[in-house]
Amino acid sequence: MPSVPAPAAPVPRTRPVPRQLWLAVRLPALPLVALPREASGPWAVVADDGPRRVLVAANAAAARHGLAAGQALNAARALVPVLEVAARDTAAEARHLEQLARWAIGLTPLVSLEPPDGLLLEVQGSLRLFGGIDALLRRAAADLEARRETFALAVAPTARAATWFARAAHGTVVESAATLAGALGRLPLAVAGWPARTLEDCARLGLATLGELRRLPRDGLARRFEPGVLAALDEAFGLVPAPRRRHVPRERFVERLEPEAELEHVAALEPCCAHLLARLERFLRVRDAGVATLAFTLLHRDHPPTVVRLGRALPAADAAEWRGLLGERLGHVSLPAPVRAIVLRSGAAAAVGGTTVDLPGCGGGGAAAAAGALRLLDRLRARLGEEAVSGFGLVAEHRPEAAFRRLAPGPAAARAGTVPALPAAPRPLWLLATPEPLALAAGRPARGGRLALESGPERIESGWWDGLPVARDYYVARTAGGLRLWIYADRAASGPRRWFLHGLFG
Repeated sequence: MPSVPAPAAPVPRTRPVPRQLWLAVRLPALPLVALPREASGPWAVVADDGPRRVLVAANAAAARHGLAAGQALNAARALVPVLEVAARDTAAEARHLEQLARWAIGLTPLVSLEPPDGLLLEVQGSLRLFGGIDALLRRAAADLEARRETFALAVAPTARAATWFARAAHGTVVESAATLAGALGRLPLAVAGWPARTLEDCARLGLATLGELRRLPRDGLARRFEPGVLAALDEAFGLVPAPRRRHVPRERFVERLEPEAELEHVAALEPCCAHLLARLERFLRVRDAGVATLAFTLLHRDHPPTVVRLGRALPAADAAEWRGLLGERLGHVSLPAPVRAIVLRSGAAAAVGGTTVDLPGCGGGGAAAAAGALRLLDRLRARLGEEAVSGFGLVAEHRPEAAFRRLAPGPAAARAGTVPALPAAPRPLWLLATPEPLALAAGRPARGGRLALESGPERIESGWWDGLPVARDYYVARTAGGLRLWIYADRAASGPRRWFLHGLFG
């Protein structure tokens, strides 16, 4: 019986792919950076690898003792009995990688995450802006050094090739597609990051470099190795396009900070919160945006979290201003238990405008007076609480007690919706929460004596649709002492007309 022929290896595309230039950023110490700690001695990050625990990363002190990533923990302890270890935190690593991606957007708009320890930046369009690839690399290296990152940079026309170059050696630059194959061919197979079984098969065949592997017949490669090997080679050498998912940064800032020791006093919270606010400011500066609300969640071990909320009349990004408001609020916070972690969440980012709007009663002083009034509102809200300071907005409603609503103070109140037209009849500045019944004197309303009616009536009949109907005739009245009142006669009540005081004019 004839044998069934093996499927032919996929044929790479022959048409040229669009010219790109990729900068790969590799972060070999990311597991260590994601777990900040003060340790002068040897320590390492470990993770489970099947039935055993292995080192994922080791600090410089551990490396001087001969420890390296991939070593079994038992063997490492035999070499360095005083070795301290910490479990790998992949979530913290992902958060740190996203923070670096936000930085990378300042170099190019096309940034792609390359987990677990890398970023890819398509920089072809940024070369003129920065003055060439060498200047761009110097800028990236300076920024990463300022962040105290351990890194390796490499440049290549394909994303996968740049990643492999960064694993092999820092500073490799291959700008031309014509020289890419020769440079890639000299790299050891280990840079591809393939499974150990694949590398062992290559070693048994006497293969040591990518070039030697690529020179094998394609149909033999397809049969001997898993499909991902041939596909990765084609991507690296530029034979097939390999589009990358663009990283889209979050529009809300969320970051968690875990201090080395639990914080027992409110005063100890301020440095940690200041660090988070500095990160928030960088997050917002990249977007030329600000936020109007923040929430600090203080996590305790055996108690519900404590939430500290801050709000501002206008969106802002400046960390120093937010620290001032936080200091006001923390003075009223009592900790039920020590704080083991702090999470900062922001409201939605909004554009920071260059103009201000006068608050009612604060006009005439120009932009400086309005800005001062807004700063005062922010401090009052921070000191007294969000619910203690409010603004008011008009509602399209004839019933006076339902014609306004509470809003966050500041110019945002005026933008909350369409402002209805004010009624032509006069309205008092102060409305009573509950109308006050008035006595009658000779059939006329009285309050410390008979009231003189100055104007009216203004008839209001409304509310029949929501079960709270009113039928009133409103008048402006004056007392014997000259105080002007807003009163009404209730037309809905049966029997004699009843009179009520509803407001006082200034």
